[in-house]
Amino acid sequence: MFIPLPESFRTDVLMEKSDSNKVLIESSNSETANFALLFEFDGDQKKIRHVMYNCSAARPTLEGETNEESREVQPETLSIRARPLPNGNVKARTGEETTKETYDGWYKSVYMPTETTVTPSRASVGGK
Repeated sequence: MFIPLPESFRTDVLMEKSDSNKVLIESSNSETANFALLFEFDGDQKKIRHVMYNCSAARPTLEGETNEESREVQPETLSIRARPLPNGNVKARTGEETTKETYDGWYKSVYMPTETTVTPSRASVGGK
């Protein structure tokens, strides 16, 4: 599915600057900003919501074709990479027991864990 890059993403993350004519300018001297990516997959019956922390994006590719007989959209594409936060977290997702409040508020702010609970594996149950 093709989703055009919002202008806010171009200015806030890709660090494109607007000139006096409101034209966005990409500079090789600017570094892109890190961001969190919150999403869910279309058609997922469980409607699991995800967040990937500490993402970085490569500058978008620009492709095009000239064809007099037909027009085919050539969307921009960009690569996204998620790296661990200082605490080691890379991503989080909702589950079957996620509270309604957390699920409903997922897109209001970036979810950060409130506590870490270690669940013992079946192999470690019983002290062995």
